[in-house]
Amino acid sequence: MPGFRPTRRWLTRATLGAAAGAFQAPGWLGAALAQGAGKPGGTLRIGMAAPNTTLDPHFQSNAPNNAVASHIFDALITNDARSLSRPGLARAWKVLDDTHWEFQLREARFSDGTDFTAEDVIASLQRANDIPSSASFRTYTRSIKAMTAPAPHRLLIETQGPDPLLLNSLGRLRIISADHKDAPTTEFNNGNAAIGTGPLVLQEYEPGSFLRLTRNDGWWGGRLPWNEVVLRLITDDGARLAALLSGELDIVEAVPSQGAERVKGSPGFHLIRGISSRFVYFAMDQRRDVSPFITDHAGQPLEKNPLKDRRVRQALSMAISREALVERVMAGDAVAAAQFLPKGSAGTSDRLEAVPHDPDAARALLAEAGYPDGFRLTIHGPNDRYVNDARIVQAVAQMFTRIGIATQAEVLPWSVYSRRNSGAEFSLSLAAWGVNTGETSNPLKALVATYDKKAGMGASNSGRYSNSELDRLVQQALRTMEDGARNALLAQACEIVFTDHALLPLHHEVSVWAARKGVTCETRADQYTLATGISRA
Repeated sequence: MPGFRPTRRWLTRATLGAAAGAFQAPGWLGAALAQGAGKPGGTLRIGMAAPNTTLDPHFQSNAPNNAVASHIFDALITNDARSLSRPGLARAWKVLDDTHWEFQLREARFSDGTDFTAEDVIASLQRANDIPSSASFRTYTRSIKAMTAPAPHRLLIETQGPDPLLLNSLGRLRIISADHKDAPTTEFNNGNAAIGTGPLVLQEYEPGSFLRLTRNDGWWGGRLPWNEVVLRLITDDGARLAALLSGELDIVEAVPSQGAERVKGSPGFHLIRGISSRFVYFAMDQRRDVSPFITDHAGQPLEKNPLKDRRVRQALSMAISREALVERVMAGDAVAAAQFLPKGSAGTSDRLEAVPHDPDAARALLAEAGYPDGFRLTIHGPNDRYVNDARIVQAVAQMFTRIGIATQAEVLPWSVYSRRNSGAEFSLSLAAWGVNTGETSNPLKALVATYDKKAGMGASNSGRYSNSELDRLVQQALRTMEDGARNALLAQACEIVFTDHALLPLHHEVSVWAARKGVTCETRADQYTLATGISRA
């Protein structure tokens, strides 16, 4: 596709100007703010709550990065709003046997005009598997043994063993041009390698501020109703909502409860709600013998890490009032969690219930574990990533303090926090996981399977929890093609995780968007805000 692509020189100039406090928004942005979605073929202006950290679709797997990448790059399989597998760049597929799959590919073009072929898929999946990253996509590529392209639009994939979730995994891996398979991440961030087959074409990118994209009229999925899409990155809830209500934006995501009340009282705007698959939890350091943010009450390191003791983990869980978090912190826009997905979902256990709030029992467990006077703890979380994230951390710190664990809350910008949390730096940290497969093998292998970078297991296991029986069940489930048998194995694995208190479950988010009247969006279980799902009502 013809059109301007940002260059290293442009990005450097914009970034340096912003760093100096002198960056002025380009003239087009002011025009875009005045030309909203109400004008046919105009500009769609979306307010995003969390900043992406890269435009490299294979470098770091998290929701902001993946959502932004979905505008520029397609995947072989499209995961729809309910996480079901639909045709993407693969228009059809069939299972040849337990370990061989055949895909028929579309005829499509990259935004630079070059043809899309199976070689681009092979190069992309190999790059996603091999690129060094703190939050790897390898969990989605680990089962692939070999890939071949018998014809330009025919792809064969052989897996290491039976992989019942291969289609869903492929839906998380964006396809780049093989011409850029060796490009470093910087070449994607400056726009030179950000060449995709997706619905939109990158025009300008100011990290932490905005992206401007134009419609790809040759996209196989059809023409979007907007000539141009602007993604504005506004992490402050109040500022983001103010930009909507003042007419600068057409739709915003992650509306907090106090903001929802403002929208209800503002003519010309409306709320859009949808239950998400996002599981919010605390991870705990269960690897180190001495944990960096735990001390005695005099500030001296403890001889042993108390989080390695199941009784301490259970006490922490019993100290949390999930009802208070849901009703007061989340203002009802959440559901208390007992496991990765609500009971009844595929791969969940009927035996698990939310841990009851019982401070007295929690204090007794601490005493039994050898901590009758508690200890000091710092818990960490982001302040601009999840709905009410900073308030959650502060509220839970107070709950822990009430059982004798003197707890300090420390929150950080997501750009800093995500890197440190991925590196397992913290003792106890807030996190969330979109269970976007609609079943539990995905969070089991990513969040609690024993960390094995090479195998792609435990890629987001920041507490480094390890349990050999859990690993055995997960591995067996991942090789079981029959749904009923696989879900029974996954349910057993979930029981191990949550009876061992490997994680502290908090809640499942209810996603809330606000939009101008006349603009609506498809709510997604993965909580992505995608221009392809926004329409004029």
